[in-house]
Amino acid sequence: MTQDYTLSKSMLIALFQLHKLIKEEGVPDPGVGQAPVGLSADARKVLYLLGLYDQERAAVRAKRREAALRPVEMDETAAPTSTPVPIIKDALPLSGQNDQFTDLPFQTDVPPSPSQVPKPAETVPPHALEPDCGAAVNQPREVSTGPVVSVPSVSVAPALKACDPPEASSALSLPSIKLVAPQPGGVPAMPGLSPVSEKPTVMPIGTVKKITYLKNARANEAYTGAVDIEGLKGLKLEDSGGSGLIFDEASGLLKGTPSTSGDFVIRLQGLVHGKRCEIVANLAVIPDPKSLWISKDSDRSDPFWKPDEAFERAEGDLLCVAASKRGRSHAKDGTFRDDDFGLLTDGPGGWHIAAVADGAGSAKFSRRGSKVAVDSILGELPKMLEDHVTPLLPKFVPAYLQGNSDAGVQIKSQLYQSLATAAFNAAKAIEGEAAVKGEKASAFSTTIIVTVARKIPEGWFIAGFSVGDGGAAVFDLRDGSLTTLTLPDSGEFAGQTRFLQKTEFTGGFDEVAKRIFFDIRKDFTAIALMTDGISDPKFPTDSVFGDPGAWAEFWNGDLTKAVDFSRTNVAMETQFLEWLDFWSPGNHDDRTLAVLVP
Repeated sequence: MTQDYTLSKSMLIALFQLHKLIKEEGVPDPGVGQAPVGLSADARKVLYLLGLYDQERAAVRAKRREAALRPVEMDETAAPTSTPVPIIKDALPLSGQNDQFTDLPFQTDVPPSPSQVPKPAETVPPHALEPDCGAAVNQPREVSTGPVVSVPSVSVAPALKACDPPEASSALSLPSIKLVAPQPGGVPAMPGLSPVSEKPTVMPIGTVKKITYLKNARANEAYTGAVDIEGLKGLKLEDSGGSGLIFDEASGLLKGTPSTSGDFVIRLQGLVHGKRCEIVANLAVIPDPKSLWISKDSDRSDPFWKPDEAFERAEGDLLCVAASKRGRSHAKDGTFRDDDFGLLTDGPGGWHIAAVADGAGSAKFSRRGSKVAVDSILGELPKMLEDHVTPLLPKFVPAYLQGNSDAGVQIKSQLYQSLATAAFNAAKAIEGEAAVKGEKASAFSTTIIVTVARKIPEGWFIAGFSVGDGGAAVFDLRDGSLTTLTLPDSGEFAGQTRFLQKTEFTGGFDEVAKRIFFDIRKDFTAIALMTDGISDPKFPTDSVFGDPGAWAEFWNGDLTKAVDFSRTNVAMETQFLEWLDFWSPGNHDDRTLAVLVP
């Protein structure tokens, strides 16, 4: 835009009058944020008035047109009226409308002036607005005539002459107005007048309101979200609504870690396609699942009470450690830990025995059944191993390593006489416990997993036996080898499992031997036994449980990041029990894990 318009004297007079009225009536300043950047306080007030005028234009139009039809008495004290009273066309145009007021008259006592005034480049004194000496005061100019309505007039001294500057006491006294040089676009800036500090009482011109919905957040987790509104710029946060979020101006994103769950209303401001925009952003914060779980103490007065968590450590040629923790599903109801475990070593050169048991959650006294099973096996198995396995290892192990299949059958036969027999006796012990309490054996249902290991000249002899779910394995991360020591076990229907009872042994050696496993290896990283509270979340399928890569990830990327399985670690108990509290959606059963490391 070029500078192709210059303020006339009449326009300056009108602006001066408007300036006086703005001060007299206390027109509020809508504020810097409510108008285009760079405008003075007075310019913002003018825009504010035009906005009000635009809102009420229908009423104004009716009143002005009615008033325009009424004759008005002329002021006898006014300046001579030998010429028609000028009527300024379109004095208050309707913004953006074509139906502007036409012939809207304004009465003035000031005779017409020359059409040109000095261009706004510096401070212009009042006398500089006068016509040249000798020029006719009442030069003709284009005006419209018609009915006149009475409006506040601007009075001048009667003796005002064309070539004399107005006296200081004259009724028409224009203050010195500093006209700022044109802006880059060619439009002169508004005069720098003093601002008014009152707050606006109505919504500024061009303000829009937007409602949006942010992506969900989760309590106690870091959150980053964007306000997705097309054309949005200059975003500012006005009120976080208690969400705990802040606005990162560098990235233009809302960030933070909400500490509480619920629905929050966040208020922001910005510009959308050049218009001021008030934004209401709705945020839903989902509760932290962990916070929904409560832990109630179990009843210590119960005759079968056991601690909600337990840890044990035993040392021989192997370091044997085990830990068990009550599951969240039991803790929330204040019920008991149904899992149990036990460790036993004979010292250097002897047997290392580990057993874990998972009492059936549906069984009334399963917590007792798991303990009876473990205690029975640890009480009987050492002697059975010494009687049936230890004497034959020097003979059958070398033969087996040389490929003699009969040696493998002989080894399983001796394990049947020890491992399987100890498990069978444990089932009988459960029946005996049930009889004492006047209950059925099924009220004490439990699973059982047993592993044994012994150092031999060829390296290590390791064996396992189980009834029910969970699992055990020996693995070596150095060569990627893995041997599972348990049989994947399930019940008659999906989701069920088998339990330790005498009927599991009725098939004789051929059936029971399917549950017996052994391995002979030079070295290994660890032997691990676990109930399904560990195996389900960490090894969700049988194929994953048999995958060496999954075990490597479990050991290196999970368990040993939290637990240091070194003999000098005095914090192992704390580390182990804390690890057992890992979060896994949908997996809240008791958790028990036994680890044997060289």
